[in-house]
Amino acid sequence: MRPIKPKPSNLSIKLGQPSVYNPDFLRQRARWIRDDLDPQIARTGHDALHADDILKLDDFLRQLLSAKLSIEDIRSSRIHLAVLEIAGRGTRWPKRLIERCDAVKEAWEVAHGPLQGMGIALYEGGGRLQGVCRPEDLSKEQLIVKWLRTPGATKLSPVKALRSGDLGFKPGEWWISPLFAFRDGIINGAEAEGGIVSDLAGAYAVVMTGKSEEPGAGANEFVYQARSSDKGRYRLTAGTPESRHPVRILRSHTLRSFYAPKAGLRYDGLVAGWTVKLDAKKKEMVYFISFKRLPDQLSMEEVLRRPWTEEIEDYREYKRLRKLARDKQMETTRLRIDLATPTGTTSMDGIFDVYEDGMMTPDSGSEEDDDSDLACLRRSAVTSRGATGLGPCGVAETASTMQDVHTEAGERTDSLAG
Repeated sequence: MRPIKPKPSNLSIKLGQPSVYNPDFLRQRARWIRDDLDPQIARTGHDALHADDILKLDDFLRQLLSAKLSIEDIRSSRIHLAVLEIAGRGTRWPKRLIERCDAVKEAWEVAHGPLQGMGIALYEGGGRLQGVCRPEDLSKEQLIVKWLRTPGATKLSPVKALRSGDLGFKPGEWWISPLFAFRDGIINGAEAEGGIVSDLAGAYAVVMTGKSEEPGAGANEFVYQARSSDKGRYRLTAGTPESRHPVRILRSHTLRSFYAPKAGLRYDGLVAGWTVKLDAKKKEMVYFISFKRLPDQLSMEEVLRRPWTEEIEDYREYKRLRKLARDKQMETTRLRIDLATPTGTTSMDGIFDVYEDGMMTPDSGSEEDDDSDLACLRRSAVTSRGATGLGPCGVAETASTMQDVHTEAGERTDSLAG
């Protein structure tokens, strides 16, 4: 049972601020410290901080010091990483704020242990992927089937992405991979290779990867080179009213562009416009799509703030845990193969002993103890898998041959026993 949280302090109520026991408020404060204030200080020193920011941060740290936060709220909000950021930069932040963070750090470590070992929540409560998947979900196909079987999974449909407009998404929204963007319905495919989201009626979105972008006049203009194998380019450049609808632009971290996100996949807004040019060298039509962001979109300056520091951490943690799960799966598979494959050793008397699952087979003893055809066949079975040539009994060493002879000999033994 989770402990009952104390009521918010009178100071926070007086200032009209949300309670520090609100996880969303903690998360916003952590982003403010790590993604706004710390870059300012890194560029120009602590003198760059406004007096109001210092007072607001000092008040927030005093609230943290007096609050009794649960370890779940601390981990899910990443506020402990913001505190460590200030406490570990002794020459960067104002001395008063460093002392506050040192006090908070000491109090939390007494209650919960070292902050460095607390980690982050990704699949656990409050994490980005809570209830979405587990590290063991390595198969894309199986994961999609799992989502489809989840109650209320109505948005997991390729049809949703085959519509024009923003579909309710805001520029700057971010996903760990295209697979999760597909789950949310902004694109209709889970592939990471990128391309044009389209159908016979038109084009609706473009996922840019690799060398598909060429710089334009500024952040709001760029050129997309469609692949010759992407049939969506015909829909994107068709001379129809439908082809003039704005399309959604998503940039992958694999894109070679100044505007690519540091990790994952980011939605950059709606764009419009296209041109087709003749490649003089190749003597073929090349589809250079000259896009321009719509004027009512969120500024690229704001869009480029994503991914946040916490999102980059989520991406790295996702990759790390998936690698551990994949390595564990491979090790388990390798162990099963080793246990299932018979092994053998030659003893002092020259007899080839067969071991299955780590145990010596009953019929792998001396020739004097068992001179049946079945014993001879079983001894030669060790070298028959995938081999060619003759075994110890003069039988061709192939899996199918050994299986047939083994069955025949077994039936003969059974008939004798009957």
